[in-house]
Amino acid sequence: MANILDRIASETELTKSERKLASIILKNPAAVVNENIADLAKRACVSEPSVCRFCKRFGADGFPAFKLLLSTLVSTTDVKKVDGIKSGDSVSDVISKSIGKARSQLLNLERNIDESLISRVIDVVSQSRRLIVLTTGLSEFIAKDIHSRMLQLGFVTEVYTDRMSQELAVATLHSSDVAIIISSSGEHPDLINLVKSVKQNGAVSVVLTSDESEFKEEASLVVSVTDKISPKDESYFDSRVSLLMLSQIIVSGVSLRRALAVNANKDKLISARKKNYNSSEKEEIVEEITESTPNSEAQSPITSIDWSPY
Repeated sequence: MANILDRIASETELTKSERKLASIILKNPAAVVNENIADLAKRACVSEPSVCRFCKRFGADGFPAFKLLLSTLVSTTDVKKVDGIKSGDSVSDVISKSIGKARSQLLNLERNIDESLISRVIDVVSQSRRLIVLTTGLSEFIAKDIHSRMLQLGFVTEVYTDRMSQELAVATLHSSDVAIIISSSGEHPDLINLVKSVKQNGAVSVVLTSDESEFKEEASLVVSVTDKISPKDESYFDSRVSLLMLSQIIVSGVSLRRALAVNANKDKLISARKKNYNSSEKEEIVEEITESTPNSEAQSPITSIDWSPY
């Protein structure tokens, strides 16, 4: 039998209840092994019969048999929850736990990411006339990284982290503009109100946030990660590494989608970067990219578009 976690992660035709169960199980299979069916049903906000149907769907006669399959996998592949850093830990412990947490989060992202949704986000951002990035608090470094990378691709990009500037920026958006909103908690009231304002102005909002966020009804596109960040969480970077990786995926996709425009500005951008890096290295030759199909599909190569917003 194939790895049951891989089977769950690769299954695309799941009901809403099954998706909730799949997310919890993939996030921390070791925890599921140590709880009863009532505990799992309560955590996933589903009924106990739904848990039983889920188990049978993946080849187990019931929840006990399903836990046995998970238990074998946990013990053989060392899939387990990584403990937080605590008093008494050595430097080796800190290194191991920090990297282990980041690895766990990225594996969860890889298992749960919606490729079709990412394709839509890449297309929307690629065709934006103006791009603004909005966030607050400890997620500011993600917004500033997006801002810096998009500028290097030649995009008209702005980043705002204070409430007044955010409201002024959103007030001037038009239908061809895109706002990327980053909310690690998924429930920041000011950011939720900004998404509503983006919608009222006819612009597109792309929200990078945690699962079960409060943005889904108002935002144009919501890309979520499985790990919900709590104000009590002291591991600031660990809890945001998935959101940072999401931003890298989107920007990398946009760089391919807008390759024609990027190549057109290539010499100017390299010259600007050299002023900062004082680089004397020879420029790498970039193969010419020709325009192809206008739409991007999740399983197709990302083709370049010649987009003029003016």
